[in-house]
Amino acid sequence: MTPFAEPPATQYDLRFSLLGVPVRIHPFFWLVGLLLGLRGDLTHVKIEELLIWIAVLFVSILIHEFGHAAAVIFYRDRPWIILYGFGGLCCHHPSRHDPWRQIVISFAGPAAGFLLLGFVLSAIRAAEHQVGTVQLGLVPYPVFEPFESANLNFLIVQLIWINFFWGLINLLPIYPLDGGQIAREAFLLSDAGRGVERSLWLSVIAAAGVAVFGVVVLNEIFIALFFGYLAYNSWTILQRYRGFGGGFGGGF
Repeated sequence: MTPFAEPPATQYDLRFSLLGVPVRIHPFFWLVGLLLGLRGDLTHVKIEELLIWIAVLFVSILIHEFGHAAAVIFYRDRPWIILYGFGGLCCHHPSRHDPWRQIVISFAGPAAGFLLLGFVLSAIRAAEHQVGTVQLGLVPYPVFEPFESANLNFLIVQLIWINFFWGLINLLPIYPLDGGQIAREAFLLSDAGRGVERSLWLSVIAAAGVAVFGVVVLNEIFIALFFGYLAYNSWTILQRYRGFGGGFGGGF
């Protein structure tokens, strides 16, 4: 099983149904969320901020997956959602493969996060606080006039960070991110014979580029390791795909 596949069930899973969609939360979701919230610093832990972070992470990823689920339901399939150590999965058994349908389903997740972000920014404006942007390279990043409550400011900052920045990252043409799924289907539309192979090459190059950028520009070893692994993962899938003559049930 690859790290990005549906994890096996455990006795510690939290299960519930929301809007008719089954949801399962693997215990590693909470563990990884806790580690990300600590950011390697155990000496200056603020319990309130840590709890806010985990809540924002949970709600944001769940809404992201429900974006996928809404699109799946629109196409008359039945989805189920898993939150686990690598984020979230919206699974379903498609009645047939259609590139345009898969593109819509893949994009619906980030779109749900962007809609949540729009709601948050609208609420800030409704509270008569200014909202603007600062330029981060080529990307206009949302900023806001702070409130008196430090915890409220922290909550909003994390909502923006996850639903805007992570949303954009998720649209990069890297497998298994949503952008990688979209790129694969787009290549298949233009070249059914070599579309998957070309999308995998793009995934390898893009992930390696982000890994190098993480080290050289951002000095972020976690980003470098994560996207370096995604580059390796795509390269491995590419070799398997080519070894099977362009057709195998490898989940890509």
